[in-house]
Amino acid sequence: MLDPFEVIGVTKTSTDADIKTAYRKLAKKYHPDLNPNNKEAEKKFKEISTAYKLIENKESREKYENGTFEEEFANSAHRDGPFYREHQGEGGRYAYHFEGDPDDILKSFFSGFGGFQDPSAKGSGRDFPGQDNLYKMEIDIRDAVNGAQREITLPGGVRLKIKIPPGIDNGEKLRFKNQGEPGIGKGKPGDAYVEIFIKPDEKFKRNGDNLEIQIPVTLDEIVNSAKILISTIDGSMMLNIPEGVNNETKLRIKGKGMVLKNGKGRGDLIVTLKLMLPHKIDPKFKEFISTWSKENPYNPRKKD
Repeated sequence: MLDPFEVIGVTKTSTDADIKTAYRKLAKKYHPDLNPNNKEAEKKFKEISTAYKLIENKESREKYENGTFEEEFANSAHRDGPFYREHQGEGGRYAYHFEGDPDDILKSFFSGFGGFQDPSAKGSGRDFPGQDNLYKMEIDIRDAVNGAQREITLPGGVRLKIKIPPGIDNGEKLRFKNQGEPGIGKGKPGDAYVEIFIKPDEKFKRNGDNLEIQIPVTLDEIVNSAKILISTIDGSMMLNIPEGVNNETKLRIKGKGMVLKNGKGRGDLIVTLKLMLPHKIDPKFKEFISTWSKENPYNPRKKD
């Protein structure tokens, strides 16, 4: 973890006022609204905000020095579950706010535009839309195929029901109007966005609208054909292995992949056959293979 004193540019003997002044100067310099589409500035702003939270006053500095602040951070993150929140400003930019005094950054920001006037003060004449909030949620591949319903609790205790549509893409955002931060004055509330992340699956791999799976098979099954039981996203089914197929042959099962975005039909399941020999080779089997290879020589590395 970066040293918060170095991030803010102060020392351990600096006063609260000195730390606050240094923080406000840096926060204004790197604020995302003043650095649109600048990922480095956004990253720096996050570091500055987090560092300030750790050392903003004597109590915070003591907690940081003895490690209890980090424990509180970890416990808080655990209580939040699989979601974490970011704030989105105009133009789709997300800022990350951890500072102790939320008005500080507003005062610093607006001071460059004809002086600061508290937008929440009565008679200020300023109306500001509320910020958008971004929540991130992990789901498994089966929920991505079939759709699912989840529920999250927003700040203030509002419970938001999330309907995940079948066929959703990794990284896709679901929008919920007016569920973000409240506006100031006559400003409208912001929106809430839930960004979906699909967890890697041990069996299935997504490839566009198709799903892929590897199935181990025996030498007999791959040479002489067979019917074997395999797993699909919808459950088990019998698969016919044609006679004479090769190792890593791909078989296509129609309609067992992802639900298409238009809701009309599904992609396919691509099954890759993986030849697995016995862990222990029987001497008779070795002798048979040796004899057969001499009588039927071929070189798989030689092009026809």
